[in-house]
Amino acid sequence: MSKRDVLSLFFATLLLWVLSITIVCLRVYLHPSLHSVFTTYRSAGTAWVHQAEIYSRTTGTFLYSPLIAALYSPFVPISQNLSESLWRLILGLALPLALWSNSRNLFDFSEKEFCCLFLLILPLALSNLNDGQANIIILGLFLVGAAAASQCRWWTCAFCASLAVYWKIYPIAFALLLAIIFPKNLTVRIFLALIGLFVASLLLQRPSYVLHEYASWLASLESDRRRAFEYYGRWRDFYLLLRLVGIPISTMWWNIVQATAAIIAAGICLLGRIRHWPPVTLLFGAMSLAIVWMLLFGPATEAATYLLIAAPSAYSLIFGWSDAYHPALRITSSITYLGFVGADILHSLFPIKGDVYLVHAIHPCVAICFCAALFFWWRQELFNKGEEPISAS
Repeated sequence: MSKRDVLSLFFATLLLWVLSITIVCLRVYLHPSLHSVFTTYRSAGTAWVHQAEIYSRTTGTFLYSPLIAALYSPFVPISQNLSESLWRLILGLALPLALWSNSRNLFDFSEKEFCCLFLLILPLALSNLNDGQANIIILGLFLVGAAAASQCRWWTCAFCASLAVYWKIYPIAFALLLAIIFPKNLTVRIFLALIGLFVASLLLQRPSYVLHEYASWLASLESDRRRAFEYYGRWRDFYLLLRLVGIPISTMWWNIVQATAAIIAAGICLLGRIRHWPPVTLLFGAMSLAIVWMLLFGPATEAATYLLIAAPSAYSLIFGWSDAYHPALRITSSITYLGFVGADILHSLFPIKGDVYLVHAIHPCVAICFCAALFFWWRQELFNKGEEPISAS
C-alpha cells in the first residue's frame, strides 16, 4: 500500500469519525432527553453544586463516586442541549486520542494499522457515544494507563487506573493487575493516587457533605440486590450462562466464582512477571484480563459495558489477519469481533422487548470466545519474542 493510499485512508477514517460525532451531537442538541444517560450525570452534578443528595431517586441511578459527580458539575450552568452535545464531543475526542496513545506506545502501529484500528472501533463505540455512556472514558483511561506503563510514566499510569476506580469501582481489577506486574513502580503510586483523588474531592465541596455522600455511595452499591430478584439475573455475564445451562448457582457460590476468576487472572500476571514475559504482552494481557473479569464476573454487566472490550477485540483482529500469527487467532478474533458487532446491532437497532435471555447470552458467549483469541495471541507472542526484561527501568 503506497504512502498516498495510506494518507487517503487516514483522511477517510478521520472524516468518518468527525461525521459520526457531528451527527450524534446534532441529534442530542435537538432532542437532549432522547436515548441519553447524561441526564443522570448532569443531575448528579447539580446535586453536588447544591449539596443535595446525589444518590436519591430524583437524580436517577447514579452509580459513580461523589468525585465523578463533582466532575460533572461544570455542565450545570450550561443549557441541557448544549451540555449534552459538549459531553458527546468530549467522548468523541477522548477515545481516538487514547487509541492513538495506546497503539503507538504499546505496539508501535503504522499509519495503516492505526486507520484499521479506528475503523474497527467505530461500530462498537457508536451506541455508547449516542447514549453518552461513560464507558468510553473508562476504556480511554485503561488505554492511556497501559500506554503510560509501557513508557515507564508511572504516575500517569497510577492516576488513570485510580480515576477509573472512582468512576466505576470494579476497575480496581485493572489497578491490582498492574500492581502485580510492576509492584515496585505502581503499588505505592496507585495507593497514593487513590488517596489524592479522595482528598481532592474533599477540597471541592464542604468535607462533611462529601463524606456523607461517600457513605451513601457505598450504601447504594451494597444495597443493589437486582441479581437475587430474578432467576437469570439482569446482567449479561457468566452468571447468566450458568443459569441457562441449568446450574442453579446461588449468590454465595457466585461470589466464590468471582473470586476464583480474579485469582486466576492475578496468577497469570504473577507468572508472567516471574517468567519475565515481554512488557507489551503483560500490559495488553493485564488490560484484557481485567476487562474480561469486569464483563463476565463483575457486579453489573449491561450491554453498554461491552464497549470496554472493543479495543482488545479490534487489536486481536488486526493481529489475527497479519502474516505473523497462527490461523487459530484469525478465526477466533474474527468470530469475536463479528459477534460483538452483531450483538450491538441487536441491542441498539433492533431492541428486543422482554427478557429474551438467549439473546442476552450472546455478549458473554462472545467474551469467552475473546478469551480463546487472547490465549492464541499470548502464546504466539511468547513464541515469537521469547523472554525479555520486564521493564526498561
